[in-house]
Amino acid sequence: RASLSSMADFSAPLPQAAELEAGPPLRERLRAVLSREFWRDMLDALHGQRAVYYRNLLRSAADLREFSRPSQPEALLRIPANARVFWPIYTALAILPMLLYTLLSSHWLFTGSLMIGAMWAYAYLLKSEAPSLNIFGMPIPKALACGVFSLLVMLITGMLSAFLWAVVFGLLLALPHMVLHKVPSPETLAEEEMQSLQPVQ
Repeated sequence: RASLSSMADFSAPLPQAAELEAGPPLRERLRAVLSREFWRDMLDALHGQRAVYYRNLLRSAADLREFSRPSQPEALLRIPANARVFWPIYTALAILPMLLYTLLSSHWLFTGSLMIGAMWAYAYLLKSEAPSLNIFGMPIPKALACGVFSLLVMLITGMLSAFLWAVVFGLLLALPHMVLHKVPSPETLAEEEMQSLQPVQ
């Protein structure tokens, strides 16, 4: 009679081993985010050329000298033009706060957003080394799996319609600025950017 030790195959890796192997990359990512070098690089990036452009754009958006009461034809021209120029300002100060308020105002929407965030974090943090996810025994690309899952959650929770209304209300909040602010020329923004990049004497 064969012994139990001869019948059992201890050379095959346990299923838990694969989960443990995925641990070090996640810990290394968290350690990198919490390190001083990461935040030093982030602060250096804030002083880059792109950050200077956004600071000048915000300064131009808040400059009271650039506001005037337009005629009706001029107002119709200002709305799309200012929307193209100031869309980062409108997104950060009007649309994103409305989206955040919409998510926090409903437990159903908040739960759905947590589910979506957990799915993407699982795919790209816990399973960062894997090119795909095994769903019902079938390998599916991570982007496709996360996208389909996010779309289903948005449809079930009504998140799509809530986001649409949040964007509409955010644009309505930004509409007075679009109408009353003069459209800045690209040459003016470029000139302000070059002046900001010059070293202080």
